[in-house]
Amino acid sequence: MEKRLYFVLGDVLANIIVATVALAVSSTLLGGNLGMLPGMLIGMFVGMLIALILSMGVLAPLLGIMEIMMPCMLGGMIAGMLGGMWDLSAAQILQWGAATGLGTLVLIYIMNALLTGPQQLNR
Repeated sequence: MEKRLYFVLGDVLANIIVATVALAVSSTLLGGNLGMLPGMLIGMFVGMLIALILSMGVLAPLLGIMEIMMPCMLGGMIAGMLGGMWDLSAAQILQWGAATGLGTLVLIYIMNALLTGPQQLNR
């Protein structure tokens, strides 16, 4: 994972934006009317489409596709599932979207550190 400040801040903002937009769209379209399981499945699909459009069309030229795609797709799908299950207000969409985007990014960074192990410099 990239550790320069521009890319780290870009990852944080990108994940928050994608998760918030995916949550807003899925909550507006579905709004918890379908029940939990169908709402989650359709919301995950909606979130995945939103994340795909935003990450490939808008964010990839600025931050790079390899760094953006995994966290944004995961954040978009999780946020879409949340929006598919619940009818949320605008304030709740902003809160849950930001928390979901930031939480998935932190999870990805932790898993990357655990999987790659200690890094050696000047090998």
